[in-house]
Amino acid sequence: MEQKESTKVFVDNQVAIATVQPNNNPVFQEKTKHLNIKLFFLREVQKDGAVDLVYCKTENQIAYLFTKPLPVNKFEFIR
Repeated sequence: MEQKESTKVFVDNQVAIATVQPNNNPVFQEKTKHLNIKLFFLREVQKDGAVDLVYCKTENQIAYLFTKPLPVNKFEFIR
């Protein structure tokens, strides 16, 4: 199947989003050497338009409903 729109990946880490941007700050390079393969892959798919990283506040991360133990009020809010 052909992908007509980019897949949106919601991320709560702004540094992670800035790191995969093609014109990122070289200061990140020293701290992300071990991430090079993943970093270049993400840059490539983002440049191609297959993936779009979107910032989402931590408290609005729906995936946390399945991945983290939450207090009842936060669980009910996300649900």
